[in-house]
Amino acid sequence: MQQTWRVSLVGRVFGIVVLVLAGIVASTIVVSGLDLASKVVPVVLLSGLAAFAYVNALRPSITLTSSELVIRNKLRTYRIDLNTIVRVDAGYYGIGLQTRHGQVVHGWAVQKSNLARWLGRHTRADLVVEAIEKEAKAGAECGDVSQAPAPLARQREP
Repeated sequence: MQQTWRVSLVGRVFGIVVLVLAGIVASTIVVSGLDLASKVVPVVLLSGLAAFAYVNALRPSITLTSSELVIRNKLRTYRIDLNTIVRVDAGYYGIGLQTRHGQVVHGWAVQKSNLARWLGRHTRADLVVEAIEKEAKAGAECGDVSQAPAPLARQREP
């Protein structure tokens, strides 16, 4: 079983719109009658805007398989064995998890707003946490007992 979560549909659509508009404006500047020196700075700035939209809206994802969790953030990808996960929670910075080796990783693709946390609302981020916990527990039950992690601990909400 493989399941992937990405940035929300609204976030991805916004990122695509920014990419398309940046491309249109950059191509208009390139074909305009301006001299080369006048074209370079706006095209470089628009390219930076397009790159920013891509890494924030289109690249991040969290993929859960039966044996590992693949977290693809803005600039880095983490591959974490499910047997090493000891804690998972949803928060403002994304899906946070801690491994038994002490590594802490946040998956930025799915986040839980502070307002939802304060009001105790069940969000998409909570569903992702539950899916990760369920798969980690299933792997621990089916796998070797000597490699099974300690039971998953959830962070208490204030």
